[in-house]
Amino acid sequence: MRRAATASIAVLLGLLGATAAHAIAPVTVFGLRFPEEVGGYTLNDSTNFERTNPGLGYSIDYSMPGWKLDVFIYDLKRREIPDDAKSAIVRAEFERSREDVFLAQPRGPYAQVYLRRNFTIDDAGKRTRFQCAAFHMTRDGARPQDGFLCVTSWRNKFVKFRLTTLARQGTEAEARQHMAAWNPVLWSGPNAAPPQQATPPRAGPPRAAGPPRRPPPPPRRFRCPEGYICR
Repeated sequence: MRRAATASIAVLLGLLGATAAHAIAPVTVFGLRFPEEVGGYTLNDSTNFERTNPGLGYSIDYSMPGWKLDVFIYDLKRREIPDDAKSAIVRAEFERSREDVFLAQPRGPYAQVYLRRNFTIDDAGKRTRFQCAAFHMTRDGARPQDGFLCVTSWRNKFVKFRLTTLARQGTEAEARQHMAAWNPVLWSGPNAAPPQQATPPRAGPPRAAGPPRRPPPPPRRFRCPEGYICR
């Protein structure tokens, strides 16, 4: 029994990235470049769901000691997704993804899932970038875990982050720091949105050539009639 428990804990720590695997080369999906390392996380693998299920996009697997991170980029076959984490469309996708956590409970590895709270994460300019939720999860024969879900949008795509670690004090603060490391990845450098080019004014039809225009005559100087007071 002791060997089985030890093996279970070892597997769990392995899933949480207790030891960093060899990183793979950066991956570019839908024009978004996922770097080899982000905020201490190492890129491990990527999965293409788009090939068999158009609209589900790709998943990118990262890990660091004590944490596991899965990033999903997809569009659900939507043509337009606002570049605003506070928009109704992004919030609806966040709520749908949050419900998926509970729907996976009966058939997933977790015996119980609790929603601790919802929160948002802003960038340095006070713009809301991520809609997030914090969870507490328990499973048979293993230590409880803390999970975090964050959803945003990027160039007509949803980007979803799923972070997992062993339950302890201060994990939400750590998760916020981890997510802050993605701000420059998504919205600066090569992944920044291209600047919008001003639309040049439409040229009207050319005017027909005509005689040269004469300059206007000089204004006449007012003369006060005789017998009137004009000043």
